[in-house]
Amino acid sequence: MRWLFLTFFFLNSAFVYAECDFRTADYIEEMASPKTIKSIDIEIPKSSKHVQNLLKIFISKSPNIPSKLKKSFKANLIITYDFGICRYSGKVRQNGDQKDHIKLVKGNLIQSLDVKLKSGNILNAVEFKLLIPETRNGLNEIFASITLRNLGFIAPETFEVNTSVNGKKAIMLFQEKARKELLERNLRREGPIFRGDETL
Repeated sequence: MRWLFLTFFFLNSAFVYAECDFRTADYIEEMASPKTIKSIDIEIPKSSKHVQNLLKIFISKSPNIPSKLKKSFKANLIITYDFGICRYSGKVRQNGDQKDHIKLVKGNLIQSLDVKLKSGNILNAVEFKLLIPETRNGLNEIFASITLRNLGFIAPETFEVNTSVNGKKAIMLFQEKARKELLERNLRREGPIFRGDETL
């Protein structure tokens, strides 16, 4: 009975974290660098419900995105590195308060997303945003985060990445959320995180 439990535990734990087609132990340093990420592909199984929700947000007459339409959807993520791919499971939901977080590009609706991983992490982040670049003044957001880090401030990892959501391709900004992993990456002890009020 004990051996059966141990066998199940090891098999299950290997599945829970991430499925990669390479030995992650051989690429620890590379996986900590955004430069090695070629693309992030997101597949939402309940795509029809997701599209319906997306359309409701887009045609909403409110200048802001209604909170009731910020629904979570189960998602599968495929991260393509220079040296292989990893698969993760998680959830996605609409990000942002205003309608600039959703736009029509060549007949396709592109949206900013909040992503929460159920298994594993990407650059040590289990929660992150994929933002339409214009919502953060494009490359200025990347420049600002690098400058703040060089000045000794804690700033979220931010970089441009090729993305695909159910086949709809776009260049987005990856930005980790202000969570305990952000403090850990900056070698700080867990504690309160203060953020600016965006409504101001």
